[in-house]
Order: sequence, then structure tokens, then C-alpha cells
Amino acid sequence: MRLSRRVFALMCLTLLAPGVATADDAASREIVAKAIENAGGEKLLAKYKASTSKLKGTLQVNGATVAFTGELSLQGANQYRIQIAFVLDGQSISFISVLNRDQGWLKINNDTIDMPAELLAETKESAYSGWVSTLVPLKDKAFQLTPFGEAEVAGRKATGINVTREGHRPVNLFFDKEKLTLVRTESRVRDETTAQEVTEESTYSEYKTVEGTQQAMKVVVKRNGKPHAEIEVEEVKLSEKLDDSVFAKP
Repeated sequence: MRLSRRVFALMCLTLLAPGVATADDAASREIVAKAIENAGGEKLLAKYKASTSKLKGTLQVNGATVAFTGELSLQGANQYRIQIAFVLDGQSISFISVLNRDQGWLKINNDTIDMPAELLAETKESAYSGWVSTLVPLKDKAFQLTPFGEAEVAGRKATGINVTREGHRPVNLFFDKEKLTLVRTESRVRDETTAQEVTEESTYSEYKTVEGTQQAMKVVVKRNGKPHAEIEVEEVKLSEKLDDSVFAKP
């Protein structure tokens, strides 16, 4: 994978100046700790390891913008199920994607297949990235956190943190500089239509209190700066645990 110059520079700092990297890690962990507190606190966020959301919005499919409705279930770092429905070229399409730890499936209308190995690996990485954005996992010292400069998100200044862990791609998190709310994530993903790696940027807004925690109700996704999806969360339910049947083969 080709690394950005900034990520490469951070790697060099880690190798050549461990004292500086340690200080940076401490400062970044302090930002994450404050963001966790603002989002509802570690105890409450850790309690709810799963969620189910009803969604609507638009997707870019084969160069066309299509409206969709759907439902998303998440649990931990390696379980998710998403089902969406949309109309493309006059045809109604139901699409289901399920990840259950080391297994994955796709279902389009009435046809179900096992995820190809490459897609399964990509799906696992995507689930990992989403899990990182829940913030509480970052309390684990297995994650290295280092500053990633500042950015402007929706007209406000945001502080960036680069998250790395052995065996996974880097993830960049951006927090509103004043509120310390998570407002953006960035990571490299494999685009399913071109089979090329691209930068995926997800911007979060319209936070709402759910079970004492702060949940983003709008997500705008871009790939290499171009629109990819706009998602509205109509309803979100938090759970301590979802039944294993949720992540069964569809």
C-alpha cells in the first residue's frame, strides 16, 4: 500500500525519535479520553457493544445516484450486517452483506454467495475501522496514537490523530477542536468497482443523545474527494449484545 507523505513522516518519527513519539502518544490519548467522556463516558460506551440502525440516503452505483433504505447491525470489531434496498435502471434490488468473524456472505435479491477471499479481507478491515471510531477500543495500548495535524470540517477546526495497530491499515480520526466530538474519519479502502485503493473520508454530524451516549445521525462519505454516499440515521438502538442469528448466513 502506498503511504501518504504525512504517514511516512510519522513512521520515521516513531523509528528515529521514540521519546517524541511517546509524548505525542500521551497527548493524543488525552484527546481521545476527553472525546470518550464527551460521548457519554467509558463505562456507558463500553456497555453497549452493539447497535442496530435504520437508514436512508443516497449511494453512487455504477455512476448513478440512487436512493436507498436499509438497516445496519454492528457488534464489536468483526460482526456486521447491512441490508439495503434501491431501484437501479427500473429494477428493484435487495442487497445484504454479512460479516461474522471469519466468514462473510453476499445476497443480491434471491442469490447468496460466500464472500471471495479478497472481499472478505476488505470487509474485515472496514469493520475494524468502524470499531476504531467507537473510541473506547483505543484505550488498549496495542493501538499507537500520534498527532495528524489539523483540518477544517464543516467550517470548524478539527484536531487529527493517526491510529495504527499491527496487522491493520492506519485510520485517521478528526475531533472538533473545541467540542472534541468525532467529526471525520479517513482510511484507505479498496474500491469495489475499480479494484484500486482510494482514500475514504466519512464526515459525521447531527449528533443525538441515545441511551446517554452521543450518536451521529448523518454521515457523508467521499472517496478520493468524490461523493460516495450520504446516510441519514432514522433510528438507532444500542444493545449490550445481539443474538448470533443476526449475523447468520442470509
